[in-house]
Parts: sequence; C-alpha cells; structure tokens
Amino acid sequence: MVMIDLKLSRMRKIRHSKTISIASVLASIFVLCLALALPALAGTENGEFCPTCPDWTDLDGWLAKKEAYEQEQWEKAQLEEQENTLTTQNAKPVPVPVESDPAPGSLSRTRTGAFAGALASPADVSSDDIVLDISPSATRYIDGAVNVNYEGFMGEGGRFKSASEMAALLGEAGISRNDSLVISGECLPCGGGPSPAVFTYWVLKYLGHERVRVLDGSIEDWAAAGLNTSNKSATMPKVDYAFLLKPELLATYEFVVSSGAQIVDARPARDYGIGSIPGAVNIPYENVLENESIKAEEDLQKVFAGLKKDKPVVVYTNVGVEASLVWFALIHSGYDARLYTWRDWLENQPKFGYELAEIEAKPNPVRSGQATAITVSFRETQAADGKDSSSNPSSNGEVKLTVKGCATCGFGSPQSFANLDRSSGVVQIGSSGRTAATDGVAAEQAFSALRCTAIVNAPDGSEAARTSLLHTTGNKYTGIWNADVAPGIYTVSIVATDSNNAESFNDVLDIEVVG
Repeated sequence: MVMIDLKLSRMRKIRHSKTISIASVLASIFVLCLALALPALAGTENGEFCPTCPDWTDLDGWLAKKEAYEQEQWEKAQLEEQENTLTTQNAKPVPVPVESDPAPGSLSRTRTGAFAGALASPADVSSDDIVLDISPSATRYIDGAVNVNYEGFMGEGGRFKSASEMAALLGEAGISRNDSLVISGECLPCGGGPSPAVFTYWVLKYLGHERVRVLDGSIEDWAAAGLNTSNKSATMPKVDYAFLLKPELLATYEFVVSSGAQIVDARPARDYGIGSIPGAVNIPYENVLENESIKAEEDLQKVFAGLKKDKPVVVYTNVGVEASLVWFALIHSGYDARLYTWRDWLENQPKFGYELAEIEAKPNPVRSGQATAITVSFRETQAADGKDSSSNPSSNGEVKLTVKGCATCGFGSPQSFANLDRSSGVVQIGSSGRTAATDGVAAEQAFSALRCTAIVNAPDGSEAARTSLLHTTGNKYTGIWNADVAPGIYTVSIVATDSNNAESFNDVLDIEVVG
C-alpha cells in the first residue's frame, strides 16, 4: 500500500513539473512577442512620447523619458493654473452682453485720453451724428450713412486738392462744418484697413471741422452690435461747407528743411531703404495698428519712444494717406505732428541727373521657377553737366509726376514717363541730343553712386518681387529675379536714387513667364 502511494506521489510531481515547464515556455514566448511588438508602442503615431507604452528594448531609456515627460506635464499644469488665476482676478464683475461682443478678429478695448474723443465705438454713435462713409465702392453701408469717396480729396498724381475743392465735395454731399461726424468705411481694392477713414479725419481737421470722430471698428463690428446696415448710402440736400483752414496740420517743404522738426518716414522698410528724406527715422504705419485698428495708448508710447514731445514731428508716406495713421496716433499721444508727402519732397529736389538708357532681361521669356537677369544702363543728362536743360526738346521745365494704379496703396512713389522704342526684347529709352557729361574714370565714379532697384509687378498690378541691381561696370546695373511665379506678363519698374534725389521709371519692361 505504501509502494502504491509513493508511485502516485511521484507521478503527481512529474505531471506538476511538466505543467510548470509548459507554462514557463508559454510565458517566455509571450514576453518575446511583447519585445518584438511593443517598441512601436513606445510613442504615438505622430512621434510624440507615450507614457503608457514601455519600450522593452530600452526600458531604462524609456523610464528616463517618462520621468522628463511627467515633469514637463506638471510644469504645464502649473502654468495653466497661474493663467486661470490671473484671468479670474482680472475678470469684470459684470459680463459683457452677447450683442455687444466684437466681431471675430477685431479688438475690444477701452479708449483713454484724447483717443476716447477721436475714436467712437458703435455704441458711442448717437442719432445726432452723421455717419460719413468714405468707401470708393462699398456694397453695404451703415444705415443712414452718407458716402463721399475719399479719393475725391486727391487730384492728379495723388496731390491734395485745394481746400475750396475739398469743401465743395463735402457740401455737395450735404455736410456742413458744424455737423457732428463719425467716419466709417475702407478701401477694399487697396486691401482694407482704416487709413482712408483716418486720412479723411485729417482732411476735415485741416478744414477746421471740430466735431469729428473715426468709427473704432468695421461695418462687421457695427452689425455685430445689432445695429442696422443698408445696401445703399443716404443722400442729403446740398449745403455750403465754410472751411476754416488749419495750415499747421500740413507741413511745407520749407518747414521740413528749416524747422529742425523730427522726420518720420511711415512707409514700409523696403521703400525707406530705397530712399528717404535725410535724417528721417522709419516708423512703418503698420506699427501703429493691431488687427486693423489703432493700437492702445500704452502700446503707442513704446512705438514713439524715440521721439521727443518738445519738438514738432513731420510724418510722410508717398502721398500721405497711410501717413495719416501715424499722424493720428502722434497727435492724440500729445505730439505736435504734421502731415507731409514723399512726392512733394521729390518735386522740390534738384532735377535727377540721370535717365534710363536701356533695359533688358535674359532670358525673356523665362520659364516659371527659373531665373532671369535684369540689366539696365543709365546716362547722365545735360542738366548734370550744368548746361541749360531747357534747350533739350524733351525738357520744358515742367516736372511731370504721377502715381500709377491705386493712389494710396502699393508702390506709390512718383513715376516718370518716357517714350519707349522696343526692338529685339530690349527697351531703348532716350532723348535725342543728350550726351554723357563725363566719361572714363569720372563717369565710373558717378554711376557707382547710384542705387537701383527693380520692382516686378504681377499681371493684376500687385507687387510680385523686388531685387537690388548691383553696379557692374560703367553705367550698367544687373540683378537676378527668380521667376517663381505663375505664368503671365510681368512688368518691371526701376527706382534709382543718388545722394540728392530719386527717380522711378515705371513699366519700362515686360517679362513673359511661361509654364
């Protein structure tokens, strides 16, 4: 009986041992499968670290990454908690009604100081105010708004019209100098933004209008406030606009050169780099804007930190429209500011001593994505040699300057024109009887003082590119344009500057880009 029990016991141990052996093998196989399958789980599909996906091939490395990940998440949580605390502390006790919330993308701020009296939110406009919409081609207006196209205040070449002409335009629309005005609208073909409305504000102040403000926002903000709009403007009976001119708001050339005023070039940096009034500092007009609205007063203080309030400031752009934004921000920040134009400065400079003689691009046509070399050559005019330019048939003593395309947007420097004779892909620009004033080394030195830029405009008139043309030899300048653009006909304008003046030669070459 004892022998039977021993045999049974031995058989149980053997069976148990086999069971353990089989289980161990199965466990090993499972671990091996994990080792092969789980490395891909050590991170997410987008490459981010996965804290719940161990990397069995490098467990120590994964643990180190996990510790760093958890520390990073903890720091993020602390930062979010601080931000939530600050938001709660700064929150106003009374919520803003939904109907007065600003439209998406606009700013909601409380205006202070002089800005509170010059900028009107939709809620600030009363029934006693006349809304003056200055849009050139709007399809929607504030209900009851009177439309006067701001471009009507400018004449040929982007020049300001006379005060009497400006006043007549307002009187035709039924506006008198005693009306309380709120200016709205924008120039959508020019890219939108508040510059036309602010420029009109300057015009009205120049004419002596006292009660005038600019709508602090767009028509979308007006509609978002639950206020009515219309698909047409209102009309009013004609009146006599009796202006009372404020000449101190417009700088003259004599004031610029003799007053010791601070000069602000409000054009984009790329235009400022081509040429500017000597001594001018560059504060691009975009610097006073945020989301197409005038920045808060405290932010403007930083923008104007380099200017002194005890000296007058002259601010200019090509024709003055965008400069009005900086003027507006300056005048309401406590500065004595005046508006000016780059066009007027150029017209008062000595006549530019060079003319464009020849321009070409090789290759032309050029394939899209490939480069073409733009080469121009100049020659000195007789005026540069001290001779009487009036003897030249093409010089009659009258400076003819104009602005191509939109008078207030894009490249707006005064443009000069010449007769063009095209042959073999080369544009010959010249006038009979003009000879070089110098030659040899003297000519080389004279031409090396020029700075030249080629501005390439797309078929729709917008600027596609600009490239500097480097002085190569003699009177020639060359630059490379990478035609990484859609196929079409692109026009080239040349801007040249010397120490005294600048001149632009508009649409002097066509470059065909092919697919």
